[in-house]
Amino acid sequence: MKTVTTLGIGALSLAVAASASAGITSVGPDVIVGDLPNVSNYNAVGGMNAYSVGTTSCNIGDEELLWISNINQHPVIGQNLYRYHNGVMMQVGQSWLKHGFFALSGSLCDSCQGTAGSTLGVGCSDPYGSGLNGSQGGLGPRFEVNAYTGAYPYPFSNPQGSSGNSIFKRLQVPLVDVLPSEVPGAIFYIEGQYVTPDDAAAQNHYNNASYRRVNMSSNGNITITGSFQTVREQPAIMAWAAVDPDATVVPMDVQNEGRFHLGTKVIDNGDGTWTYHYAVHNLNSDRSIGSVSVNIPNGVNVTDIGFHDVHYHSGEPFDGTDWPGAVSGGTLTWATDSFAQNANANAIRWGTMYNFWYTADAAPELTSANFGLFKPGGIGSVDSIRGRVPTPMGASICLGDCDGSGTIDFNDLVEMLFAFGPNSGDACDTDESGAVDFNDLVATLFLFGPCN
Repeated sequence: MKTVTTLGIGALSLAVAASASAGITSVGPDVIVGDLPNVSNYNAVGGMNAYSVGTTSCNIGDEELLWISNINQHPVIGQNLYRYHNGVMMQVGQSWLKHGFFALSGSLCDSCQGTAGSTLGVGCSDPYGSGLNGSQGGLGPRFEVNAYTGAYPYPFSNPQGSSGNSIFKRLQVPLVDVLPSEVPGAIFYIEGQYVTPDDAAAQNHYNNASYRRVNMSSNGNITITGSFQTVREQPAIMAWAAVDPDATVVPMDVQNEGRFHLGTKVIDNGDGTWTYHYAVHNLNSDRSIGSVSVNIPNGVNVTDIGFHDVHYHSGEPFDGTDWPGAVSGGTLTWATDSFAQNANANAIRWGTMYNFWYTADAAPELTSANFGLFKPGGIGSVDSIRGRVPTPMGASICLGDCDGSGTIDFNDLVEMLFAFGPNSGDACDTDESGAVDFNDLVATLFLFGPCN
């Protein structure tokens, strides 16, 4: 099995460096969400609310972006809703994908080199209002789209027909997840994301999502005010770290395949226990994630293992079965069925974020977690990626045992390279200087062998 270790907390500055940009900044076509200007609210059905979100795209690249309506050479547009409540960010709803059909030549993000509509010109913007993005006949399923390559079949499929009731294909959210009476004090964020082939071919597909904070009324209707502006080129999981200083969000990349984001937070319950929260967001990986494993040292008691996903609907084929979580052999693992068992299992697919949590009677330290990829890759490709997360501390830290395996070896040196920077209390900080650096690599070489 091949595994790749991802960047650690020091990569956070790279992940959040994108801001509300203007001007041509990219080589090739590069579509972003320049604004999320409005929301349409629809009548609830069976305890499920529905919305649609307006999106204004901008081409910040130096080439025109294809926008051809009757073939598979136009953007598809996803809409999502996120909620921050009790210190934790969760995705609570998603829509089907609006298929683009014509590009106007606005100037929201820059001066526009206008076109005839089958491309989005250099510097140009194109508004799709919430009503248009909620038009059911123009909404296609997510399962047909490879968000990393931008490829999809056209015409798109309609497993349950092209139109239906008020919530069909739209951004569906359970009422219990949005009503202020059910989640008092919650903060909500809408998100838009564009996926299109020529943007992906130019490797400009890491900045295609933007988010905006919105207000939620007592009956579950969304309103937008000028107090909160669209945060460009960042997915909504980044709002967790923006609103909560105790939360951390970092990118995790699969080489030549896609990007995830890993959010973490630990809550001290004040009674000798801590609740550990992890959120995994898939920006554009087609391979997806099918398992999450974290270290649990001997003698640490774990309770209240939890999981949260987002609802698929309107004919998407994916199985929504919750991932069971269990501790075995010093590891807590959540997993869905393997790809071989069920190709439509409930993996963390593009445009979604899943949450995992548990309570333990030990304070946190940083260790390495394993994220198993769901779909098989090609020859020589990795089967999993790794990221650093807070996990319960054992009776004592085994200095140098970066991956928490119980043995200090070459793998720990590799983990250490990705943990460089301030890391007080981390097992990678072998010399206990408060930072992981070259001196720790040298010190670890003299500790090879089992932890005592």
